[in-house]
Amino acid sequence: MAARMWVATTMDGREVSAETIGSLQEPPPLRCVYCRAPVSFVPHHARESRGKAYSVKAYFRLFPKVAHNEDCVFNVEEQLKVIARRSFGLLQAIEQGQYRFRLLAIADIRDIDTHLKRSKISRKADIAGDDSAFLSSDSRCFLSAYINAAKRVIELRSLCASNSGVRDRLEFVFNGMSVNWEDFYYEEARFLAAYRWLGMTATSFPVTLVGTVANIETIERRGRTLYVLHMKSSAAHSYSRDPMVGEVAHATVWTNQAEWLHSLKGNDTVLVFGHWRHATVNTVTTFARKGDSKFRKFLERQLSIWLHVKSQISRVIASG
Repeated sequence: MAARMWVATTMDGREVSAETIGSLQEPPPLRCVYCRAPVSFVPHHARESRGKAYSVKAYFRLFPKVAHNEDCVFNVEEQLKVIARRSFGLLQAIEQGQYRFRLLAIADIRDIDTHLKRSKISRKADIAGDDSAFLSSDSRCFLSAYINAAKRVIELRSLCASNSGVRDRLEFVFNGMSVNWEDFYYEEARFLAAYRWLGMTATSFPVTLVGTVANIETIERRGRTLYVLHMKSSAAHSYSRDPMVGEVAHATVWTNQAEWLHSLKGNDTVLVFGHWRHATVNTVTTFARKGDSKFRKFLERQLSIWLHVKSQISRVIASG
């Protein structure tokens, strides 16, 4: 899918926004601000989907049969190695050869409004297809390469699997705070570690959980239909205050968009990126089944996330 662009340049290099160019009688020839590929202006219009009408704000798009250059930030089809190559100026080499990735994640739907309320030209929020990345068009503002979707984390995961030394060089930055791969990425065996780490952070920090789908539940709440994906709980570990009590972590993914989960089924492996929450007051206590000699009861720690965009979740395809 081609990226929608909110800013373009004229032939003489002047930047124009999709919001203001509509006031001109005839838009001039336009180019992508990064790679100079020819683009056209699409005015604000109404659209209908599934019997509902909604408004589509003005934007710029590529001419038919035209592609962005391989190293353009709007080339949403590029592979991870291509991203790294074109981002060599963005991937900041820091001490001991680490690389910094800037995390872009929505903690609350109001975060979107914050981005959209910037000044008409200076905000330049570039939403790249399904990735939904907010990128400044001023390269001087780039901190680093961006991680903004589950599929990009999967690409990083694959790179780490093929080169064990890579993960030790990675650093992830969000809201002035930076963490390493271990504090950013959690598979099922480490769900409890994710629960504890999130409990220690003063401000919300986006992380990644990878788990197995147990089931997908449909519930009604306050007049709304919600869809909840339950991941299989982590294995039980002895509770630090009582070795006869087992401690497990249970992760749930919430959305009001049924189509975001419809392709998933039980035992699928899924990766979910974003602002996970850890519950401190609604820990579930269950008593052990008869014959379980190790623990007399279990404390079930709750992790949950609300999906703001579809790109936060992706099925992980088994390799080989």
